[in-house]
Amino acid sequence: MPLTDDRKKVIRLSGLAVSFVGLAVALRAFLGFVRAVAGNAIEGSPALVRFPEYYRQVGAYYTRGFITGFFACYFLMMVAIIVGSWVDEVRRAGRSARAARAAESPAIPELAAEAAARK
Repeated sequence: MPLTDDRKKVIRLSGLAVSFVGLAVALRAFLGFVRAVAGNAIEGSPALVRFPEYYRQVGAYYTRGFITGFFACYFLMMVAIIVGSWVDEVRRAGRSARAARAAESPAIPELAAEAAARK
């Protein structure tokens, strides 16, 4: 069942809305990770005094940063795919409309002298 243009637009706009919200959440979490690492504000208990626990906590922070970075890239790619397919469809429709107009118009325009000679 082919989708109507209105339905496609609703699907694309809702996909863009979900993508932008997800991107905003992922970027906010990623910036929180960057601030925590840059400010050396790693949360933990007094057990972080020992090196193994400290490095486990740092590893957990970097894992969180990797995951949020991955989701930021995922939602950014969703935006790119939706917008790219939309632009491609609009360009394809424009090309086919121009081709249809070219088929309707005469291939070679008449010269004014030829039109006057026919009369």
